[in-house]
Amino acid sequence: MLEETLSTVVERMKKHRSLYEQNEMAVRSQVIEPVLRGLGWDIENPEEVQPNVSTEEGIPDYSLFKNNKKVLFVEAKKLSVDVEQREVIRQLAKYCFGEGMKYGVLTNGAVWVLFRAFQEGTTMAERIVWKIDVENDEMTAIVRKLNTISKENIIDIENLIKKLYILDEIWHSLLDEPKDLVRGFIPVFEALIKEGYPEYEFEQTEIEDFIKERIKELVSPAEEYVTESIPLVEPIVLRGTQPRKMKIGTDVYEIRNSYDILVNTAEWLIRKGKLRKESCPIPIGHKRNLVNTQPKHRYGDDFRAPKRLSNGLYIETHYSTTSCITNARKLLERCGYREDTLEVQ
Repeated sequence: MLEETLSTVVERMKKHRSLYEQNEMAVRSQVIEPVLRGLGWDIENPEEVQPNVSTEEGIPDYSLFKNNKKVLFVEAKKLSVDVEQREVIRQLAKYCFGEGMKYGVLTNGAVWVLFRAFQEGTTMAERIVWKIDVENDEMTAIVRKLNTISKENIIDIENLIKKLYILDEIWHSLLDEPKDLVRGFIPVFEALIKEGYPEYEFEQTEIEDFIKERIKELVSPAEEYVTESIPLVEPIVLRGTQPRKMKIGTDVYEIRNSYDILVNTAEWLIRKGKLRKESCPIPIGHKRNLVNTQPKHRYGDDFRAPKRLSNGLYIETHYSTTSCITNARKLLERCGYREDTLEVQ
């Protein structure tokens, strides 16, 4: 149903673009509201959707409710408005912050942006969780992201956002190591998810659709593809009844945060005399350094989450759990050890 709705509104925007560029109410009633219906929201039911409800900070265009609780604001603009403008985002952020709501959506009908209202130490641009263009993006990608704000899924939005981030991070880790691709995409994804994110369950179709989209982008030489990563919505803390453990050789460490995997591996190599200043910089990918004498990447960009090691070197730790494991193994290999020297339990 959602795919059919999206196809209909895209054709409608193409046919009546000049109207939608000038008339916000037309965008709301003829584009945005049909999409919300396709996501399971009953526009005519005030127990689910209320337009123009006043808050202390202003009047958002739509307030969505689930189980008698306000769960999401949706702010609508004309098709001609760039919804990524700082002032437009700031307006929605005020609504969300004033109501203690974590997420809001901005849309001009064509572009939809899911925005995280507050996160310490981040700019507004960095709090954009995902962005879709219904006129140009792959349909499966559009549906997957929009479904995070469906009536059925909205209560589980944090989990769904992390799942999107996990898939994106795994893809980038595989691109950094092309030889992994030949082992078969789906089994590799399943293995990485099981190891790095055992608390999350994915349907095989979720993984398969994601891979198909990325392969199509890679094999389209006529198009210049710029990767857009889903931002890390919060520092990854490994939760559970017991701390997880990692083993390097015969040494065992408890790990409570994903970056512990990298830091413990680096410190183990330092004690073995294998990780020294003269080894640096140690690159990861084409533009980034994993370890360096200063917290800097190859072209001068600062490390996003540097940790200072016992010998004065710095290691970048701004990675997902899966990428921390992958990069720790690459570091071991760089220093002359087998990748399977590291086990994460």
